[in-house]
Amino acid sequence: MWTASRFSVCKHLKRGRKRGISFSTSHAQEYKRWATTSSLFLPTRDLPEVQMASNPSHKLMLRGGLIRQSCSGIYHFLPMGQRALDKLSQLVHSAMGRIGAQKMAMPFLTPATLWKKTGRWDSVGHQLFRLKDWRGTDYCLGPTHEESVTDLVKQELSSYRQLPLRLYQLDRKFRDEERPQYGLLRCREFWMKDLYTFDRTPEASLDTYHQVCKAYENLLLNQLQLPALKVQAATGDIGGNLSHEYHLPSPIGMDTLITCQRCGVGASGELLDDMHSSKLPNCPQEGEHCDLNSCKGIEIAHSFLLGTKYSSAFGLTYKDSGGNKTLVEMGCYGVGVSRLLAAALEVGCERGGGERLIWPRPIAPFHVCVLPYVHDPSDPLMRVCEELCALLEGVCPGEVVLEDRTHLTLGARRRDTELAGYPITVVVGKKTPEDHYELSIQGDYEWTSHTVNKETLLDMIKTSYLTVS
Repeated sequence: MWTASRFSVCKHLKRGRKRGISFSTSHAQEYKRWATTSSLFLPTRDLPEVQMASNPSHKLMLRGGLIRQSCSGIYHFLPMGQRALDKLSQLVHSAMGRIGAQKMAMPFLTPATLWKKTGRWDSVGHQLFRLKDWRGTDYCLGPTHEESVTDLVKQELSSYRQLPLRLYQLDRKFRDEERPQYGLLRCREFWMKDLYTFDRTPEASLDTYHQVCKAYENLLLNQLQLPALKVQAATGDIGGNLSHEYHLPSPIGMDTLITCQRCGVGASGELLDDMHSSKLPNCPQEGEHCDLNSCKGIEIAHSFLLGTKYSSAFGLTYKDSGGNKTLVEMGCYGVGVSRLLAAALEVGCERGGGERLIWPRPIAPFHVCVLPYVHDPSDPLMRVCEELCALLEGVCPGEVVLEDRTHLTLGARRRDTELAGYPITVVVGKKTPEDHYELSIQGDYEWTSHTVNKETLLDMIKTSYLTVS
C-alpha cells in the first residue's frame, strides 16, 4: 500500500510539472506520512457470505474488509488483512531468529518420489493436492516439507561440525480439506511457518525441542497475550517420539483438550484415545486428586520430536569425530500463521461480544485511527486532524490512519472505525473542549474513553505503543 501511495504521489508530481502545475513539497511529504481510509482498498459493504459465515471472526473479517473469498477454502488477503498478517509474520521471524533458525524457501511443488520414500504418498491420502506434468510425473502441493528438507540437507551435510542446523520457511501451504469452514480457521490454502531442526544426538535434539517450545510460549503468551494451552499430542502421520500442540480454547475448536486444573498438564483427546487411557501422561496428581477439565480448542502450533524417522528413510547421516556415520536426529515445528491470526480474533470476538474486531495489539493493522467529526473536507477541523496525525507519526511511525471519507455519514464512519478495532481511536469534534480530544483505548476486551489535552494524548499513545513495539 505504501509503495503504491508513494508511486502515486511521484506520478502526479511528474504530470503536474509537465502541465505547468506546481505542488507543495511539504504537502507531498505529509501525504506519505500517514494512511488515509479514502486511499485504502477497504470494502466494508455487507456481503451474502457474511450472513452465511457461522463464526464471529469470519463474519467480522469479511465485514471489515480484511479478506474476501476466492472459492471454497481459499481467500484473498486485502490490504488491512495483509498488514496484520505481515506483522504477525514478523513476530514469528523474530522468534525464530532468537533461537538461531535460518530462513529459507522451498518449492510449493514436491515430487512424489520423495513422499514415497517415507510412505506418506499413500498414507496421507486425499488431503494431498496431486498433479502431473506433461511427462506424467507425479507431484503434490506441499502441505508440509519434511521430505523436501531432509533430501536437501542430505546433499550438503557431511561432518558433525555442520550441526546443529535449524532451517525454517514461512509460506503458503495446501491441504485438500473435505469441508473447509470457519473462514481462515480451516481452509485449503494457508500460511504456515515450518521449522526443521537437525542435531547430533537425541539429547541435543530434545534440548532444541524445549528451546522451540519456549519460543512458542513467549510468542503466544507474552507477546500476543493469548490464553494458549499447551497439551501433549499424538504424533499422527508426521511421526516421531514426542509431540505437543498449542491451542486457543474456543467453542468452535475442532479438538478436545483434557487438562488438570491442579498442575496444568494437558493432553489432546486424540492422544488419550490412542493410549486407551483416561489418565493424563506426566500428570503428578494421582487418581481422584487429578482435577480434569475438558474444553474445545483451535490448534495454532505443533511441535514434533522426529528422531530418525526421516533421516533413516533418506539415509541422512553425518560423520562424527571418530569418522563413524551416524543418523541425524530431527525435529519439526509448525505455526499456522493465518490460522493464528483468525483464532486470535475469534477469541477476542467471543470475549468482546462479537460486534467488533479485537486485536492482539502487536498485530493490529494500524495502532491509531484519527476520526474527524466533519462533513466537509475543507472544514478547518480537518487541518487540525492532519496536524495531529503528523504529531502522532512521530510517536508511532507508520501506525496512524486518518478516517477522511467525508462522503460517508458520521454514523457510518464511526461504525467502520469501531468494527476495525483500532487499539486507539482519537475523535476530533467541535463539541470537544478546545485543544482536547476524545480518546478511546482498547483494554482487555473492552474500551475506555477519556477526554484529554494534546500533551496527555501524546503521552498516553506513546505509552500504549511502546508496550507493543
